Order: sequence, then C-alpha cells, then structure tokens
Amino acid sequence: MKKLSDTMRLPAVRTAASLLLSFAGGFIFSGTALAGAASFAEISLAGALGLPHASAALAGAIVRGVSTDSVGKSIVKTAAMAFIVIAKLFSGTQSSPLRCGIITAVCVMLSGMSVSALIGELPQKLIFYGFFAAAAGFVSYCGAELLSSLGHDKVISLSGVSGGCYAVIYIVYTASLYSLGLPAVNAGAVLGIAVTVLAAYTYGSAGGTICGAITAFAAALVSPRECIAAAVFPAAGLFAGHVRKGKPLITAFIFAALCYSLSVLTGAPRDGSDITLSVLIGTGIFVAAAPYFSDKWLSTEPTSDQGTIASDNCRIAFLSDVIDAVRCDAVKLSAALSAAEADCRPDSPEVCTSCSRGSSCRRFDIEAADELAPDIPQTCVRKRELAEELEQLRDMRIADRLLRLRRSRDRSLLSEQMKLTGEILRSAAAEHSLRPSGRTAAKIIEQLSAHGVAPLRASACFNAVNRLTVELYYSTENVGLSSSRIRDLIADGLGLELTAAAPVCSADELRLCFYEKPEYTVEVYSASVCAEGTEVSGDSSSVFTDGGGICYITLSDGMGTGKSAAVDSHMVTALFRRLVCGGMDCVTAVKMVNSVMVGKSRDESFATFDALRFDPDTHTLTIMKSGAAPTLIKHGNDVIKVSAPTFPVGIIEAAEVYTAEHETEEGDMVIAFSDGISENEFPFIRELLSGNGNIKDIVRETAVKAAAFARTSHTDDVTVIGVKILRNKQYI
Repeated sequence: MKKLSDTMRLPAVRTAASLLLSFAGGFIFSGTALAGAASFAEISLAGALGLPHASAALAGAIVRGVSTDSVGKSIVKTAAMAFIVIAKLFSGTQSSPLRCGIITAVCVMLSGMSVSALIGELPQKLIFYGFFAAAAGFVSYCGAELLSSLGHDKVISLSGVSGGCYAVIYIVYTASLYSLGLPAVNAGAVLGIAVTVLAAYTYGSAGGTICGAITAFAAALVSPRECIAAAVFPAAGLFAGHVRKGKPLITAFIFAALCYSLSVLTGAPRDGSDITLSVLIGTGIFVAAAPYFSDKWLSTEPTSDQGTIASDNCRIAFLSDVIDAVRCDAVKLSAALSAAEADCRPDSPEVCTSCSRGSSCRRFDIEAADELAPDIPQTCVRKRELAEELEQLRDMRIADRLLRLRRSRDRSLLSEQMKLTGEILRSAAAEHSLRPSGRTAAKIIEQLSAHGVAPLRASACFNAVNRLTVELYYSTENVGLSSSRIRDLIADGLGLELTAAAPVCSADELRLCFYEKPEYTVEVYSASVCAEGTEVSGDSSSVFTDGGGICYITLSDGMGTGKSAAVDSHMVTALFRRLVCGGMDCVTAVKMVNSVMVGKSRDESFATFDALRFDPDTHTLTIMKSGAAPTLIKHGNDVIKVSAPTFPVGIIEAAEVYTAEHETEEGDMVIAFSDGISENEFPFIRELLSGNGNIKDIVRETAVKAAAFARTSHTDDVTVIGVKILRNKQYI
C-alpha cells in the first residue's frame, strides 16, 4: 500500500491517472439518460475540465459511441464536446468557472442548432436545445467552481456556495449512473447507498437524512419506479445515524435491514428496481472504506461558526487597539509631568547672609556654582563651610539625575511591554489557515482513553496544505508522560506517521504536539571553539520545531566570554524557544526576550540573537537578527550575504529586529555564525559553499580556520551552524 501511495505521488503517474479517469468519465456517461432525455453529464464534464482532460473525455465518448454503434444517436453531444475542446484550445489554459459554463452552453446550443438545421427540425428543437444548453452550462460551471476551489484550498467544502455546487454535481451524476441499466444491480443506487451510510456514520442522523434525500431526488429524475425504491434511503439514514458510534459493520447491517424492511412495508416493486443487491454492494463498499475515511479533505464548517470566530477576532483586535491607546496616553502624561517638574525647580538660595563680611564680600550662589570647579573666593572666611555645603548639593544633584534616568527607563520599559501586549493580542486575533477537525480530535481522545492516557483537552487541525497537527493538554502532574508512546498510539489509531515536537509547560498544564511529516526538512550541523583561556563558550544555540512542524535554528553570543556570557546567551535562546513553542509570534518573542533582558538586573548585560525560521510547507526561510553577525545563503549557484546593523538584545528598551524572507529549494545551504568569525574568512566560506561540499565538512572547516583569519591576537568564542534544505524520502 505504501509503495502504491509513493508511486501515485509522482507527477507523471498522477497526470496519467487523471487523464485515464477523464477518459473513463466520457466513456461511462456518454450512454446515460436524465429526465427522459439524453444526459449532458459527459458534456458538462468536458466543459469543467482543462484542455487535455476534456480531450480525454471526448475520446472516451467517441470510443463508447463506436463500440455500441450509437454514434448517430449521440451526434449532438459528441459535436458539442468537440466544439468545447476547440474553444478551450483557443481560449487558453486558464479559464474561470463562469467562462467554462458559458463555453459549454454556447457549444451545446451551436451543436444542437447545426444538427437540427441539417435534418430540418430547427424551429421545433430550438426551445429544447436552449434549455439543454443552459442546464449543461450550469452543471459545467458548478464542476469548474469545485475544481478551482479544490485546487486552491485543497479541501472539499460542503458549506455555502460550494455545498450547493456539490449537491448539483452529485444529483446529476448519480442520476446518470441510475440510467446505466446494468444487470441485477444499479450503479446509481450503489453510489447513493455508500454515500448515505457513510454520511450517517460520520455526521449522524442529519448527514444520513440529507444524503438519502438527495439520492432519492436523483433517482426521481430517472423514473418513478427508481424513486419509490430509493424513498427508503432518508429514513434508513436517519435511524442508522443514531448508532454511528458503533462499528461500521453494525451501522451497515442496520442500514441494510432498514432498507429491506421499509421497502417491504411500502410495497416497492420486486422487479428490475429491486435494490436488495445494490444495498448489499453499497454497504459493503462503506464497510471497506469507513476505516480509511478522514475529514482531512472534507470541511463541513458552517458559515455561522466562521462568523463567530471572526467576531471573536474583532474583539481581541479592538482590545489590542485600546491597550495601544492607553500606552500613548501614558506616554503623553509622563512627558507632561516631566516638563512640569523641570519648570518647578526652586530658585537658587543665597548664602553668606550670616557672615560678618557679607556686606563687603560678593555673595556666593551655590545653585549656580560649577560642580567640577566651584569658584569660591580665596578671601572667603567661610570657605570650608561653603565647600561642605556644595558637596552635599552636588550629591543631591547626582542622586536626582540618577532617579530621573531610572524613572525614564522604567517608563520606556513599561511602554514597550504594553506595546508587546497589544502585539500578542493582535497576533492571536489574526486569522490562521488552520481548519479544525472535531471528528479527528474525538477519535484521538477515544484512542488515548482506551489506553489510560486521556488528555484534558485535544485539538486536531489541518493546515493550508492539509497536513495534520495535534495538540494535547495534560496537567503538570504528567510531566514525565512519554511523548513517543502517545505518538505511537495516535499514529496507530489514525493510520498516519506522526512526529512529536518538544513538550511545553505552562504554570498549570503540559502541552504535547504532534504533526504529520512535511514535504521538506532540514539537516543541521554545528561546531564550536571556546575563546583562548576559557573552558565554557559564551555562545548558545538550539534547534527545535514548534507544534506545527516549523523549524527554528537559533544562535546567541553573550557579551564577553566565559560563564557570564554563556548565562546571557543561554537565557536568550531558552526564552525564545519557550515563547515560540507556546504559540507566540517569533518577532514578538524576540521583543519579549529583550524586555526581560533589559529589566533582569541593574548590571549591563546583552547578547546578540540570530534565528532561522524554516517553513517546510512553503520551503520559505525567514532570517531574524538583533546585533548578530552576517549569514551566508547558497541558493542555486549564488551565495547571498544577509546582514543588518541592529542592536543586540538587552541594550535598549525597544528591541530592533531585522527580518528577511528568502525562497529556498532542495539542496540550498545556510551558514550562520557568531562574532568570532572575522569578515576576512567570508571569501573562504564562499569558496567552500561554491564547491558543493558536504555541509558537515563546511561547518567544521569554517570553525577550525577561524583563528587563522582573525584580525587580532585576542580570540573570541566561535560557533558555526550549517543548514541544508532536504526533501523527506516519502516525497522523493
């Protein structure tokens, strides 16, 4: 099964399979009927598809006509499909759904008018062909709309306009299959039964009733007999939906028994419209398909839920704006109070009033005296007292200035923290491309509960490329819980291969995250050399993935060397990792780390920060820098240098974060390093990258040769990290 899945991922195989399906569609539906007339299913199929697939459908219809000797009877439909192929040939490869519908309707009308004119029946058939063309064009529009949304969103949405389009397509093609006239079995009934019982099992009574009713309507378009036989499907789906939590075999048995019993009670005819064998085949297909069914490609989220989410996001966004407004008002008030304090400085007091020589000696103004070199008269008899008083006043001035500076820094730090709070709320309010799957989450909880490791809460979502991410929340008492065991249990229950992210703890809860392997991954190597005379490197680095599989590679260089620098750099990387894994935006996380570093102590301490964020779904690399050394990227045959003149983390209250995005492809390399690497070594590193060498050897050579390229004899800690973009084996 896995080899077959890997083979189907090959582009050539997928193209051949899609062309074969288009050919089969044209072959099967060209001999069907609808509402007492010839069906337009194959015409609408050709109109909705692109040029190559429309040609394949036309070929299938021609082969069917030749093999059954019915070319003359279906000449109008065959000609219409030929016109559609010709129109698509001249209209280009990109056609909107509306254009597909118009092309289909016009081609059907032209074909019908041409044939009717040749046989002399144009006036009588004009109204019929007009209606036939409009119906075929509308169905073609619905099909093209669904193919367009499916290609863009990678998901089948059964809500809103898409839901209506799917209903139209399902009715037309199910009714067409009803008219095939196979011996002893009805293809339309088999399809309708399989879909109805699957909907009842997956979505309960509502799903079974709706799909059963639509199937019955499709049967009514064929003949009253088929409608009477299919009238039991909604009732059977209603009752079968109540037992959907049991095994698929039980649901199938109940649905089949209800269909047989209700058909007997209603007195359904027992001739060619007998559905007994069709029920058995349809429920058998359901039993075989139920274990593999997933809502990964199917969305039933109603519009009202999306509106509720949007409303909640608006409230959060408004709250963030309120916080920003309060911050701005606080800054203005602080500035006004500071100005008032400056204006209210008391007048300089006069001294020497009690001196006996006060009338003959000029008075000395202490407030106006120079702090560094006070101009005290040499003839003053109270020179000593004046110097002591001046010393006290100077100490008071210094203390006042320090207090003002501290207040100003505290106000700036508070303002920055309020700004960060607003950014965090704004980030939470932003619409994320995640589609929740309640069915998958319930299945995970059921699987884990059966093994005694049930979580407090579970969340399962599909991202923009339909890759599953799972979040489980436990109390902090379960910190020692094995992530690998939980992963294996979920993988067995879902039949998927999952990867576990690092656990994240809050004050009260433990979060475990798992995700499907993405298409791309990274290979990371690092090498470090301590500064001369030290045993501990002041650089710190880490490699981790968040809950969705996005990879982060971080590097921080602490101020100086040794243990004190290592403490600062390790604090920066550890805080960033915890905040990002907790769900914070990476740029906001850097600003939060900067705020912590600024306020952690009175001593000056800072560290550079360099981070690489790799999105494995879009293979996009985001570089973030705060006072860090340049980064070299090898993309194709080019080597790009990325640098930014920003301050390190912990120097100023408002963090400076440089970000840049770069598109990558398989085989690209990235070299990041600390300040211990001199720019004199850059040509050497470029040469290594251009030589298509092994990434591990490049990292090792760069670190070993750092001392040889250093500009001074004083060495610094050296850390080199190499990253190579790869594709996972299952996608190769």
